[in-house]
Amino acid sequence: MIHTTSIACPPSHPLWGHLPAFAKDPLTFLTHCSRGYGSVVPLRLLHISAALLLDPADIERVLVTEQRDFVKPAWLRTAAVRRLLGSGLVTSDGASWRRQRQACQPAFHLRRIGKYGEATSALAERTIGGWTAGRTLDLQREMSSLTLQVIAHTLLSVDAPGWTAEVSDAMDTLMARFSAGASFYGMAPFPPSLTELRAARRLNRIVDSLIERSPAERKEGAEPDLLSLLRKPADQGGEGLTGRAARDQVKTFLGAGYESSALTLTWAFLLLAKHPEAESALAAELKQLREAAPTPEDLPRLPYTNAVVKETLRLFPPLWMTGREAARDCEIGGVRIRSGTLIMTSQWAVQRHPTLFACPDEFRPERWLDFSTANLPRFAYFPFGGGPRVCIGQSFAMMESVLVLAAIARRFRLEPVAELDLRPWATMTLRPSPGIQVRLIDRQR
Repeated sequence: MIHTTSIACPPSHPLWGHLPAFAKDPLTFLTHCSRGYGSVVPLRLLHISAALLLDPADIERVLVTEQRDFVKPAWLRTAAVRRLLGSGLVTSDGASWRRQRQACQPAFHLRRIGKYGEATSALAERTIGGWTAGRTLDLQREMSSLTLQVIAHTLLSVDAPGWTAEVSDAMDTLMARFSAGASFYGMAPFPPSLTELRAARRLNRIVDSLIERSPAERKEGAEPDLLSLLRKPADQGGEGLTGRAARDQVKTFLGAGYESSALTLTWAFLLLAKHPEAESALAAELKQLREAAPTPEDLPRLPYTNAVVKETLRLFPPLWMTGREAARDCEIGGVRIRSGTLIMTSQWAVQRHPTLFACPDEFRPERWLDFSTANLPRFAYFPFGGGPRVCIGQSFAMMESVLVLAAIARRFRLEPVAELDLRPWATMTLRPSPGIQVRLIDRQR
């Protein structure tokens, strides 16, 4: 419970609290809270006391300086989340999480990320090689297919493009629960539908087949991939994972890894289509590249491409809200917080706050190049989370997004077939309307 006698908060329903407004349109509700109230907004979601934090200093305190006093919220341990992500890095906590993080960390060493970048470039070129000018594509599905291949190839040493549509469909089905206001965005413990159970079984079957295809032993001198690191016994610095435990960890990396990158690329191309001046600036930068596909060596020559990705992540962060639960009584921003209170931190609300960003709702990649964002507080921009639980693959994800964006945009301009509606759809991630079709326009024309 939060004691808020002198703290302003939005009007609430006497029984349901703020849950109806949040469930109806969470992004509008969060924007209203961020621009109409203080830096800590006390809320009540049915019987759950909550506090929305909007001051980057308070967010840093919760995620970094006092992170041991704030644990993962209970809703991340629900059966619906486990069906989607298993019991891996995202959902675990405490000692179990620390062991898993330590076992996975070597897979994201800077040296390996460079090699992942080379593989990303090759896979992007292979995908683009099958495209022809004038063809229409389902943008999000195409980006999902590519980023799934990247994850499988780089972290599991598997090259099997034929399974990507089935994985994407299964995850879309399981994700639907987190977009339904009636299920309170996945927080309500409603039983799964038959469709969800079938999707979960299908996803588990595919992941098991990927694990079987991944080489159990690496060739002498070869870099270990993520799965081989997890298979190592504990006395060799691994988790010794097999069976369901290995499947859960792979599901976590497939779900969290491919989805965020696919959405970042999808939103980036949609924003560029809406802003021809930015699209022209990107094309001008890419003209300076050599004829071969962009590689990690080209990244220093792609500042505007990088700025497009950063600005996309500011406006449409795949992870639009994160949460913690207070493990003890405390005070944040003058508000008394009781143990068990849900602490809400929203990338959507903070990264669009007018006190932090000029023209906060406008797509302006140049803000990352003209030093106007140089002195931002640390958690004014946190698309990958922060603190010890910051996304383990954030460097990989940024590099992947820049390289794929550059590879595609140097060859083609993506023109939407119909009028674009950029209103996002809030599920567990932030998605555009499904099925957006784009036409490939040859860049040489």
